[in-house]
Amino acid sequence: MLALPTTTDVAIVGGGFAGVATAWALARRGVAAVVLEREAAPGRFASGRSAGLGRQLAEDDATSALTISGAGLLRGQFAAVWQPCGGILSFDRHAAAEAYEARAARFGVAVERVDRAGVVARWPGVAGLPIAAALYVPSDGVIDVGALLALFARDIAIVCDAKVAGVEPTARGARLATARGAIEARVVVDAAGAWAGELTGDPPLESFKRHVYVLEAAGAGAPFLWHLGDDELYVRGDAGGLLVSPCDAAATAPADQQPDATGEAMLRARLAAAMATMSSGTAAWGDAPVVRRWACQRAFTASRTMRLGRDPARPWLVWAAGLGGHGATASAAVGEVVADACIAALA
Repeated sequence: MLALPTTTDVAIVGGGFAGVATAWALARRGVAAVVLEREAAPGRFASGRSAGLGRQLAEDDATSALTISGAGLLRGQFAAVWQPCGGILSFDRHAAAEAYEARAARFGVAVERVDRAGVVARWPGVAGLPIAAALYVPSDGVIDVGALLALFARDIAIVCDAKVAGVEPTARGARLATARGAIEARVVVDAAGAWAGELTGDPPLESFKRHVYVLEAAGAGAPFLWHLGDDELYVRGDAGGLLVSPCDAAATAPADQQPDATGEAMLRARLAAAMATMSSGTAAWGDAPVVRRWACQRAFTASRTMRLGRDPARPWLVWAAGLGGHGATASAAVGEVVADACIAALA
């Protein structure tokens, strides 16, 4: 187990995607950083439970800039963890599809219009969804989240079982009290996921619980499908089964989220709404047994955009928070942005 140093240039609170990607980017810049992880290993909460959909077009331009840039870095520098498969975004409103198509044009992301019949041809199990329009994004993919976390963590310093209990500003930065002792840093990065802001007394993020399931059911291997509408859900192939989420969003306090009956009830309801029967008419997704289930949490700022960069009132503090479920895809770009903010804070 790595010992806790007494000093460092940058102390990063949290060993999820935001934290380890920031440490990775700082290491490339020759800056000493230490990740302080509360658990026995990094990525135990939201990051390690991601479904791994490398979706580039997000809900707004600010987030899309990071997911598009991050996906480009993954395809280039982390190609081993990126499976190119393409993605389909379907919509129950033409206006929503047009807004996403315009966003793709602004960022230079190639997309192809797909009609309802085209979506159902690839994913017959969603024939009942009210699909008004859809976009195929050829450059989307699927991410091996465990392998990506390991690559980020390979050459950085991570001190586990080091929950941070408090932070105190000093003349040269801040002093952090942890379960493994104290450490002084010139810069502190708050990358604590859903817990971001607790240490500094800042307003809490809004956290939401989401369920993901793997069903014993056949489905198309690629591209993945993400339906953005009133009955939101996403599906993709998963080792011969079907990975699906009902995209539930129950408000919750930050915690080690566990699956519950409410999530599965919503899953069955969403699949029923999709009239999820395969083209053969013999295998209904809604009746398929669950092979694996888990729950994660997504954390958002009040503005629903990521909070990245230097704190305006505290020169020793840099934020890497509120990734809102886009952490895996955006991680490398987030690390670069936050690392640059740390460099500026150290200057």
